[in-house]
Amino acid sequence: MNAHTVTLANVLTIQKLSKKFGERFAVNQASWSAQSGQIICLLGHSGCGKTTMLRLIAGLETPTEGSIQLERKVLWDPYQQVQAEERNIGFVFQDYALFPHLSVLENVMFGLKKIPKHERQSIAENALKHVSMSHHIHSYPHTLSGGEQQRVALARALAPKPHVLLMDEPFSNLDHRLRDQIRQSTIEILKQTSTTTIIVTHDPEEALQIADQIILMHQGKIIQSGTPKQLYFQPKTLFAARYFSDLNEIKTQIQDQQLHTFFGNIDIPKHLTSNNEIRCYFRPHQLRVNRIKTENSLAAKIISSNFLGYSQLLKLKIEAEDKVLSAYVEYSQHYDQTDTVYLSLDLSQCFFYESNDSIEIHQSST
Repeated sequence: MNAHTVTLANVLTIQKLSKKFGERFAVNQASWSAQSGQIICLLGHSGCGKTTMLRLIAGLETPTEGSIQLERKVLWDPYQQVQAEERNIGFVFQDYALFPHLSVLENVMFGLKKIPKHERQSIAENALKHVSMSHHIHSYPHTLSGGEQQRVALARALAPKPHVLLMDEPFSNLDHRLRDQIRQSTIEILKQTSTTTIIVTHDPEEALQIADQIILMHQGKIIQSGTPKQLYFQPKTLFAARYFSDLNEIKTQIQDQQLHTFFGNIDIPKHLTSNNEIRCYFRPHQLRVNRIKTENSLAAKIISSNFLGYSQLLKLKIEAEDKVLSAYVEYSQHYDQTDTVYLSLDLSQCFFYESNDSIEIHQSST
């Protein structure tokens, strides 16, 4: 090992964890781990099992099988279980779950019952100072904005110095502009305190922005896990690729160990070994739009243009093919509807999947 290589210990380890409700798996054979100080995003559509996973870790639900380990301590396996209140895990609920009859300071102190009484107030005040809420210590939750309530909930969760912090859709109740601001300040606090954090979200852009590792789930199973760049640029399945943006799709033909498209040819990717039809997929921003014809470019007519501020979304019909594609371009380029333009594409940056691609399960550790 290189002398400069730092190996971070796994703070949380999930092994083959499952949870059934009746005959349905809410979580199905999930395995992953979180290292010290990491922010992990459990990402997926509603009902995929991400919140159930969080509740299993917290001890609010009982697994069907598998194991949960916090550092060297087993929290749950078929032979031993640690109760939720003994796990030293913080939880920020989606609705913040503040007590309306308690002041801000009292809400934070409520989570410090195991700490000597004479120390609770100073610890709570310090936690509120850390989230810039010291001036509201005597206020009550109903007098606070959504962003302020979120910060109080964060202070309450961080005050006992938990081994792991769990956050269930913590920013979803905030309006768009405030959400960006509060999210950024929250992540800064989590990084400053080196808090290992598991965040549930359905928002792919949010996961890309804040996560060190993303765990993408569907129907209780882990589809793919890895860094944000790995999931965005190297999606292992069509489901994973589509989760992060709309996709353009074009057909290919196999000839002489190459895939032929109307944008050019490329060697067949090594992960595709069957004789099934293979299709090429790419994100709208990958399609290059020019006013001047270049080598391997195709003429297309703009059939619609949507103004998005800095950019515009073009719908383009390729003149030689019965195909409509989407592209994002800078608005400063001033493309108008009915303009003729020329399209080109770097096939090496595209995704290739079999036309009958199904969701594959990749139980890789984070």
